[in-house]
Amino acid sequence: MTKTLEELALTEISSLPAGSASVFAPGDTVSKVLGVLKDTKRTEAVAAEGDRYGIVAVRDLLGVDQPERTKVESIWNQVGYVTPSTSVLETTDLILGNGVSAVPLVDGSEVRLVSQQDILDALMDVGDLKETSAKSIMTSPVLTMEADSPIAQIRRTMMDKNYSFIPVTDDGILVGMVTAEEIVHTFVTTASKTTRGDRSGQKVTRFPGKAGAVMNTRPLTVPTTSSAMDVIKGMISTGEKACLVVDEESRVHGIITEMELLRLIHVLLPTEELPVYIVGIEDENFFERAIVEDKIRRVVERSVKMHAITEVSVRIKRQRTSGERVRYSITARAMGPTDSYNVENEDWGLMETFDGLTDQLSKTMRRAKAPHQKGKRRGRRRPNPHLKP
Repeated sequence: MTKTLEELALTEISSLPAGSASVFAPGDTVSKVLGVLKDTKRTEAVAAEGDRYGIVAVRDLLGVDQPERTKVESIWNQVGYVTPSTSVLETTDLILGNGVSAVPLVDGSEVRLVSQQDILDALMDVGDLKETSAKSIMTSPVLTMEADSPIAQIRRTMMDKNYSFIPVTDDGILVGMVTAEEIVHTFVTTASKTTRGDRSGQKVTRFPGKAGAVMNTRPLTVPTTSSAMDVIKGMISTGEKACLVVDEESRVHGIITEMELLRLIHVLLPTEELPVYIVGIEDENFFERAIVEDKIRRVVERSVKMHAITEVSVRIKRQRTSGERVRYSITARAMGPTDSYNVENEDWGLMETFDGLTDQLSKTMRRAKAPHQKGKRRGRRRPNPHLKP
């Protein structure tokens, strides 16, 4: 039955055919996970201990040097879990909010896995997506690398940028695609089955070779005139998790992964306006208050991808007057679950003082290292209503 995006978003996740899950303990070795993922041809597994649930994905294994000695607890992403009554929209929010490809579905003692692929299958029933262009949802521009690029360099780029796919080009023309899955199963899985060569003093090159040796020479592509439904059908029929939008000359214009497609649902999530509390402007000066609130919100929301800010407080004080001029002192504090940013500024005139303050706040938040800029955090927990304290 054809559905609208809104109807699918409100559907209980239990109505989707979730797959079986391989469940590991935090103390299990990564080599054990690697073996199961390769045998089952899955790209993610569940890690669980008590009420803590998380995901181990193929992309997380790119940085593992010694799979037989590395524990799951050092790389798993604690994301919580969903229950059968959780909506598709809430599940999508949990997946995208944590940057993972799947989440555990816990039903009593049974643990299954809801993946991006499962939700992608459900999108096939949304007929409206025939009218949504692929170009409107693709990520562009696309980072590409040449066929003679070292595999070690591609692996490092994937780790630094949190990518799972990198298209390969030759003088701008698409010739293939390298995936994190292929690198892991070619090199990391092999490392877990062999002894370490450096025991005899021999230096081993962990990721030898060039991109051309491991790339898929026939990646999934669609023309620039395609619809989102064309992309979905292509990904489902081929089993590919990424699709490239190319022109007639095979030049890459954009990339669409399962994550871009899930955002079609995620945009339906109600958004709350960032709370901004201001002390020091009289209530009757509503125009000035509105301008101040708008300025502070725009500064913080530009940094929302780097810093989770939940509220901002602003305190305005009159310092002194000189004729018709007033000198102000303004302090602002942007607060989040783990971090806070404090700035202050003094100047003549309210708007002039506030403009200087917002400039300082913007620079402070840009200078502060965002979590993903430091490298993906491991074993961290994202607040979830299904997690017990």
